[in-house]
Amino acid sequence: MPRSKHLLTANVAIDLVTILSALSCAGIWTGRADQTPWRVAADVAAHAVVFGSVWLLATSRLGTYKVPVQRNRGQALRRMVEAWATTWGVAGLLTVSILGHSNLDIWMVLLVGLLAMTTTRLILAKTPLARGTGRLRTLVIGSCGSARSLTSAQDTQHEVELVGFVPFAGEDPSEMPHLQQVGSIDTLAETLFEQRADLAMVCPSERAVTGEVHRVFHACDELGMSIQYFPSFLDLQHLRVGLSWHASQPGLTFHTPPNQSFAQLAKRAIDVVGAAVGIIILLPAFVISAIAVKATSSGPILFRQTRVGKNGEHFTCFKFRTMRVGAHAQQELLRSASTQDGPAFKIPDDPRITPAGRLLRKFSLDELPQLFNVLLGDMSLVGPRPPIPSEVEKYSWWQRRRISVKPGLTCVWQVWGRNRVSFKRWVEMDLYYIDNWSLWLDIKLIAHTFRTVLAGTGM
Repeated sequence: MPRSKHLLTANVAIDLVTILSALSCAGIWTGRADQTPWRVAADVAAHAVVFGSVWLLATSRLGTYKVPVQRNRGQALRRMVEAWATTWGVAGLLTVSILGHSNLDIWMVLLVGLLAMTTTRLILAKTPLARGTGRLRTLVIGSCGSARSLTSAQDTQHEVELVGFVPFAGEDPSEMPHLQQVGSIDTLAETLFEQRADLAMVCPSERAVTGEVHRVFHACDELGMSIQYFPSFLDLQHLRVGLSWHASQPGLTFHTPPNQSFAQLAKRAIDVVGAAVGIIILLPAFVISAIAVKATSSGPILFRQTRVGKNGEHFTCFKFRTMRVGAHAQQELLRSASTQDGPAFKIPDDPRITPAGRLLRKFSLDELPQLFNVLLGDMSLVGPRPPIPSEVEKYSWWQRRRISVKPGLTCVWQVWGRNRVSFKRWVEMDLYYIDNWSLWLDIKLIAHTFRTVLAGTGM
């Protein structure tokens, strides 16, 4: 058995003894007066088996032993607490409802077990037992810059025991001067056995053949070894990689992690507070606009339309209806009259607009219901205007970046461009906002928006 397996077994044994100690402190050995010693021992064994079995299942599921205390104390203790809480809840319910030990203080089991496991881990943190499975004998398969930087990192050297490397065919072994070459791809199975490796860290370069990588996986699988795969194409700066499944086939997902900076959180707080306050203050305007829409044309008060939000996600955008019912179906018939180039659509004196709708558009009152979109999180107070899907389909590659952020009620175009600039310039204004975003810029745009709305330049 590899040394790492011995260490894991020792850690598990210590925890199982700790659980038995917690049960003992909670009164598991105190039987009824009419019970024989053998009956008491049987009860103790039954409780120990239930708690021990659930503990092993919980730690395996939560990866409790995969994080050594000396490497990451907070994460190791957090996983231990999660596993113990799960064990106590599940095993405690089973023993109380089925075994029914009258003298067992189940709350004492929770407290003593938690204190004992925490103390044990802190005491053993300075000993080899604290490493658990964190020092697996690891063979690196691959010889490239990515493999060198990965295995040269101090964290990697602390977590695993690097026994050497095996280059793929066509790779330069001199790329790995800090490790010893211990074999070749052709003799990989023998090398893995000779080196008593527990883990294969596969780091192919762009020169590695896919078929060779597959053979490496097959050889490791036959030996029952764990594999960690670090292809060079995953050496990405700003993308987060995850695992996805479709039709029982595993695949990789790539996405940009959300920006959780204080400024972004503050922006969302401003959106929520601003939208809520705006709805309350502008309630009379909501009522008057709704009455005007209903009184001047037949049809619903609100117009619901599918718009494209952040990262291409669709959402339902709300507006006061300013056109006749069915007007949207006539848009392509009027495309030649549009004064806006590109995929956007703008017509002065649009014949589809109702009398009340023309007034609502002039002062942008038709967009007031979008404050509810802001509250729902589909939009922000400030951001590029949300396009419709048919417009996005016509975007060029550089124009699609305007949907990389959450859309808004107002932005640079609404304040300084409005209907006087080309679509190309419109997108450039949105990209300027994206590249130069700050809370102060949002505040300035909101302030200028009031001036623009009062000027009545909408159409």
